[in-house]
Amino acid sequence: MNMKTFVVTLAIICFTTLQIKAQKGYDPSFKASQSGNLLQDKNFYLFTAIQNDEAVKQLLTTNTVLKAFKQYQDKALAESLQKHKENPALLVKTYILSQKEISKIGNELKNLVQQSALLQNFIETNLRPSGAYEAYKELSDANYLEACWKLCAAGINHNLKVYGLGEAPQYATIDSVSYDVSSSYYKAALWMWSDRFVQQETDKPALFFENSLNYALALLYMNHRDEASRYEPLILKENAKAAAHVKYTDFDAYPYASILVLGNGPENYRDRLSAVGKLNLQLGVLKYHQKLAPFIIVSGGHAHPFRADYAEAIEMKKELINYYQIPEDHIIIEPHARHTTTNLRNAARLMITYAMPVKQKALVVTNNSHSAYTGDQRFIERCKEELGYAPARILKRIDATTLEFLPQLKALQQNPLEPLDP
Repeated sequence: MNMKTFVVTLAIICFTTLQIKAQKGYDPSFKASQSGNLLQDKNFYLFTAIQNDEAVKQLLTTNTVLKAFKQYQDKALAESLQKHKENPALLVKTYILSQKEISKIGNELKNLVQQSALLQNFIETNLRPSGAYEAYKELSDANYLEACWKLCAAGINHNLKVYGLGEAPQYATIDSVSYDVSSSYYKAALWMWSDRFVQQETDKPALFFENSLNYALALLYMNHRDEASRYEPLILKENAKAAAHVKYTDFDAYPYASILVLGNGPENYRDRLSAVGKLNLQLGVLKYHQKLAPFIIVSGGHAHPFRADYAEAIEMKKELINYYQIPEDHIIIEPHARHTTTNLRNAARLMITYAMPVKQKALVVTNNSHSAYTGDQRFIERCKEELGYAPARILKRIDATTLEFLPQLKALQQNPLEPLDP
């Protein structure tokens, strides 16, 4: 081989390698790791994946820096448990990860990735194809793992501050702690739950993140904030018939893949659907009867009012079947969204995971004022501010209540800063 041929061949190999590297991301055939706790899997997939990989677990539990942090926190928690029975807020703060600790651990993980083929393989064969961190897809493996860690650490701290200390979340009227954090009852509960973890004889946490993770998840559990895990797995339950029907649908026979109908939650504990929510449904049904799309997606969770008894999407589906006689296998529910941003994000997720044609346009239908907002640049800016990206590309307006959109793969990205719908 002469020098010219060698250079050309090398260039082709490098270019091909870069292409393959750039394409590493969500794989629809990938089977995700499971922890047995769906709230953990949906909020903190990184930790679930680590716990399921014995070799990675061994690497991280024996690492000097991570082991030292774990030992330091173990000691601090044991001391805090003894000192702060009357003031458990100080006990909760022991679980909170400082920015210095987060950065130090992040740097150590970066260093480990650069040194360990095992970790590189773990990222390439588990984290990336899961889609859980799709927004970080273009990062190098080292920066990717650091970004995943920092996101999960921020999510843990969010849970501890909101449901342990009673700090107000972004949407305080619907996402706040369920108890009076200043009450003697809740203070005692905080202490007893910590005592249960610190004193447990078996199954003690071994990994550097497990003390804080376990307590953060316990806070969600004790506050009855399990909204994110309800109705799952949707594909085997409420959406089983529709998901099966997707496989046999000729999408080319329709101009749009689906009609997403946005919810409008009632503000009382009596009504299951609001007056405007019913209007949104009727607007969606009109588009369905025009044969614009084969499926209606209804979106809305246990959001309004605070700790609502009913998931709006469940009630919307009932209304579509009982009042409008829409076949169940043409209805997809999305019962977790709490805001317009996540209405579109979660619908995009379902379209992607149910193998609907994501390059085919879809419709989003809602009342006039809501549609005006959804089609405005303010909505895209809000998505980027709250989610870090736009989960859908808004296209043309069809009429005053209807917009075209295209789902984006970044919608798969987890967001543990909104643990009730991550």
